[in-house]
Amino acid sequence: MTDKPKTLLLLSDARGIYIPRDFTLHVGRDYVSGISEEDWSILEAGPDHEHYWDTWDDVLRNAEVTSDEGIKYFLNQDGDLWLIPVGMSWNDEADAWEWPCKGATTK
Repeated sequence: MTDKPKTLLLLSDARGIYIPRDFTLHVGRDYVSGISEEDWSILEAGPDHEHYWDTWDDVLRNAEVTSDEGIKYFLNQDGDLWLIPVGMSWNDEADAWEWPCKGATTK
């Protein structure tokens, strides 16, 4: 059995308003799908671009990052910017991202 991938801290909230721009600097464009070249360029331009924040909202909703190992992640920002493996979900009771339990049933 292989271990499931874990969440990864990508960028600290200490970057403030530059998190979207720095996302483009730290993640190669070839690793990101689900967003347009125009959106990428807007983020690269930084927070002075008039569409920076609207574009970042779209990117948070639609981007998927694929690692060199083929692991697919979505983005989650709660101050810090995280890569969350596709398939994980938020558990309010545990206050954490978790993999669904195999064989779990829903009521």
